[in-house]
Amino acid sequence: MTSDPTILHCACGACYERRERMLPIKDIGLFACEACGERIEIWSGRTVPMFKRVETQTPDRRRA
Repeated sequence: MTSDPTILHCACGACYERRERMLPIKDIGLFACEACGERIEIWSGRTVPMFKRVETQTPDRRRA
């Protein structure tokens, strides 16, 4: 079973969709940003996060 997604933003501007999943055994791990290497999350337990990089929606900026 997976949870509803949330969006996480790294300080470098990269965005990730985060969901949680239950495993039958304990897992220990960490996730670092693919763009800059900044550590985003560490976990230990049966409920583990899953990350997927997503594109940010930046509004068009026009000069007057």
